[in-house]
Amino acid sequence: MENLHLISVVIPAYNVAPYLAQCLENILNQTYKNIEIIVVDDGSTDNTVEIAEKYRIKLISQENKGVSAARNAGLKAATGEYLHFMDADDLINLDFYEQMLSSALYCNADITYCGMINERDPKSSYDIQQRFLATLTEDKIVLTKVSSQGYCFKYLLKTSFLNEQKLEFDETAHIAEDMIFSLQAVFLANKVVSAPGAVYYYKYRNTSALTTQRKKSKWEREKTMKPLRRFKKDFEKEHNIKLSALSVTWTYYRFLGMPLLKRKTEDNGNTTWYFLGINMVRRKNKR
Repeated sequence: MENLHLISVVIPAYNVAPYLAQCLENILNQTYKNIEIIVVDDGSTDNTVEIAEKYRIKLISQENKGVSAARNAGLKAATGEYLHFMDADDLINLDFYEQMLSSALYCNADITYCGMINERDPKSSYDIQQRFLATLTEDKIVLTKVSSQGYCFKYLLKTSFLNEQKLEFDETAHIAEDMIFSLQAVFLANKVVSAPGAVYYYKYRNTSALTTQRKKSKWEREKTMKPLRRFKKDFEKEHNIKLSALSVTWTYYRFLGMPLLKRKTEDNGNTTWYFLGINMVRRKNKR
């Protein structure tokens, strides 16, 4: 593939000195070379900036405003035809951008999504074996699993699409802010396509925002998640869809052509078995 299409990679960075060099090397050693790396330092107090300055990248420094503000700053500075948001402590396979761009160009899609290895929650990991294209709202939401896995790092986005739709991150949200962004993006995209062979490695860090959130009391978590729940409720009402109903996979088991067993798997890992239509077993995912 010729390196004709510039990809901007935006990396928000707050005290990520232990991981940043590995992340940058991971991107610089991609098989696809026409990449613009934008590191947005969000008021780090360690030597994040010193590490970033060792590489030929765009470095933006701002006072600490949070990850959403950092991503928005990177979005505004991006000059690439396509854009990818990456977290500084994660990894991607070395032909990630080659595979993502191949699918994007083949289908002229606004959004391309990858497979994921989730180190914290292996049950939610998945790989992509085939290229699938979705244009209908329900199919786009189901295929991307966006209503339960709203991670923005799963997507390669056409920059012109983001600009035309005026999409950016909600800087008032302090948890799951990328799900709010991703839901809107997937809904508005003309086409959403999968990229076989592209894998994002979502690392588990004790200091990450999500890990810190899970250590809080149930009351604190509920309070923090209120903006997301309110957004989802308003989103469902505005677009007349039920997101929870689009987060289920059914598997049928037949005997002599007759459907005897069926299994319902929710995106949260819960599994329910039915025999001749009767609920027999329900197994909750232990997290």
